[in-house]
Order: sequence, then structure tokens, then C-alpha cells
Amino acid sequence: MTKVSTIRARTINERTLVLATSALLLAACGGESANAVANTPGVSGDTIYIGALTPLSDAVAVIGKPLLAGLSTYFDKLNAEQGGVGGRYKVKILAEDITYANPSSGAQKFQKIKDQVAMIGLVVGTDQVNGVLPLLAEDSVVAVPTTFDAEWVREDWLLPWGPPYQLQAINAVGYALTDGGLQGKTVCTLTLATGYGEATVEGVEYLANAMGFKVAMNATFKQDDQDFVAPVTQLRNAGCGVIMLASLPSVTGKVLGTAAQLGFAPRWIGTSPSWHHALAASPIKDYLVKNFWVSWDGPAMSDSTEAGVRTMLAAQAKYAPGQEADFYYYAGYTVAFPIHAALEKAVASGDLSRAGVFAATQALATTMNDGLVSEYVYGAVAARNPPRTATIFRVNPDVSLGLAVEKRGVAMPAAASYEFVKR
Repeated sequence: MTKVSTIRARTINERTLVLATSALLLAACGGESANAVANTPGVSGDTIYIGALTPLSDAVAVIGKPLLAGLSTYFDKLNAEQGGVGGRYKVKILAEDITYANPSSGAQKFQKIKDQVAMIGLVVGTDQVNGVLPLLAEDSVVAVPTTFDAEWVREDWLLPWGPPYQLQAINAVGYALTDGGLQGKTVCTLTLATGYGEATVEGVEYLANAMGFKVAMNATFKQDDQDFVAPVTQLRNAGCGVIMLASLPSVTGKVLGTAAQLGFAPRWIGTSPSWHHALAASPIKDYLVKNFWVSWDGPAMSDSTEAGVRTMLAAQAKYAPGQEADFYYYAGYTVAFPIHAALEKAVASGDLSRAGVFAATQALATTMNDGLVSEYVYGAVAARNPPRTATIFRVNPDVSLGLAVEKRGVAMPAAASYEFVKR
């Protein structure tokens, strides 16, 4: 299979020695038993504490708050209905407010709570994850990234989930150019100038190489940009017919609102974080219905035939009645499945130490998730295999979350051949 080209340079080399040393220490202390629970970070009596590093007060709180609500709801339900992990340990969340645009804020808040938690359950933002990564290795802490960069698949101290941005882009653009009826259209990207945006561009460039076309333009923007006339005009002048968009919801509305004003109507395709249901009730909803798709996975939240959807919405109504069941609540709830599975293994082995939790993440096979996302194959990091299919959603203001299924189970050959390499 073809190796994925390295477009980004990550500062990972300086972590390699730390990681190797930590692995040796883990092996040495792997026999620590449950008798040491009293001295185990993040475990107090019958309670396991997990951390959450998420925006709660900046512009990205529209994502960070429901993510936290979804995660909390899952464990509130587990605690109340099953007595917690293994029927023995209640789970509580220690949340810290981070600033999305400041990559160092996650690392600072991690240092604040690292000795109080068994693992980190949310780290929101690709650049935030990059900032925390070397600290996870130093302190032997497992974290779950709430971001979908393909780089996380082979990271020892991360427990990733969901389809990576690269595969979201490959499947969505590939679908547009084949069964989506846009054969021969010029492909471009418009992405946030962060690791999140770069990951999305990687996917489109990989698809271009596999399918034999050239990406006409890779335009970028900053999160605090307010005027999008220039980049949208550039995309129009380049003749872009399919544009992969990596943005956050507040920017999605501005970009597409600008395009509507300029009379520019390509096929826009957003990555999963680009959407918020409020857009389906905005002044540009008609433009979105005609021109915007979202690439993610799983069923529509309006699909009451899905047992997992019904269970999740019932949990929201009972344990978080003040929280809208939006896309990010859905994501936060879903991310709890691999966390729960890892903790169950650690409890079953009688070892909730840092070494025990790490070993549990390496011993996972697949994680059941009520069908809310496709199966993620876990195990040792070298064997991990994330979902390689996508659901393409179209905008429908009349359904929950404003999204209906355009096509489920999209599986482009380039998504199957994409290799995940640790850099």
C-alpha cells in the first residue's frame, strides 16, 4: 500500500526517548495491584476521576460545553443505572476551561489536574492535543483526543475514536466526484490555519494523488478572521466546483454567507466540526440546503429506528435536560464508550494505576458504541484501525440537528489504502 505523504512536520522526535523510557517504567510496575488504589492518581475510594480539557468560555464553548455535557451524561447514566464501572466505581469528571486559540492553555490545565485524574477524557483541538502529547508521555497518562487527526491513531498515550479528518475528506470529496454527480469538477480546500485544517488538506491531497487530479487551490483563514470576501473570491476565480471546508461553526456561517452574497454556489463539504444545528435555522438555510454537505459517520440523529439514538436521547432528557441534543453532545456521549471500555478492563484486571489503565487501552479489541459510529479496531497501537467509511449528510432544517443522510457507508478505495504512520 502507498505510504501517506508527510505534509506536516511534527515535533515528535523529542518525545521518542521520553516515551520509550515511560514504556519501560510501565512494564516494571505492571504488577501493581488494586491494594494500591489508595495511592493511585485519580482513584479515591469508590470513585474514578477523569479529566476534561475543553473550551467553556471562549467562542468555541459552543462546541466545548455540549461535548462535556455528553461525556458527563454517559457516566451519570452508568453511575445511576449500573453502579459505575464494574458495578463498583462511580465516575466523576474534573473539567478545566481551556482557550481554543491558545495551544498552551491545554498543557497548563493538564499540569493543574494531572495528579487528580486516572486519565483525560477530553482534549479539544488538534493544536491543544499536540501541546499535551509530550506531557502525557512524561506522566504516563492516557488521554482521549476530541479531534480526529490521523496522527493520533499510532500515538501510544492517546485513545482516539471516530473517522480521522483525512478519511472524512477522502470519502466525501471522492463521493462528490463519483456517485455524487460532480465528475470532473475542480477541487479546492478552504481550511482553518491549524493542524485541524492541515489534516483535512492532507486527505484531499491524498485522494487527488490516488484519483489523478490536481487540487486547484488550498486557501486558509484564521479563527478570528471576520471578512471572507477575499478567499471566497479567490476560490470562485479558480473555478472551484467542490470545496472541502475545515472550519468551526461560527466561521462556517460567515464563509457560506459570503459565498451566497457573491452568488458563488459550488458543492461545499464540511468536516464534522464545521456544523452546528443553528445554521439550519439561519438566514442562509436555503443556500445550505442546496450547496452544503457534512462528512461524518453513523446515523442521522433524527433516525428513531436506531436503538443507539433512542438510548442517547433518552439519557440526555433524563440526566441533562437543560442541554440540547446537538452534534457536540452526541460526540461527547460517544467518546465515553472507549473510555468506559478501557476502565472496565483496568478494573477487571485489578489495576487502576497509570500502568494498568495504559495496559487496558492496549488490550481493547473493538468497542461497542450502540451503532452511533462505525467500529473502531483497537488493540496495540500498531494494529489500530479507525472507521474507513463515512456518512455524507445533507442539510434539512426539518429534522434533528438539521442533517439528513445523503449517503451512508461511503467507502472510497483511497480511504481503504490510506496508511496511518507515527511521525
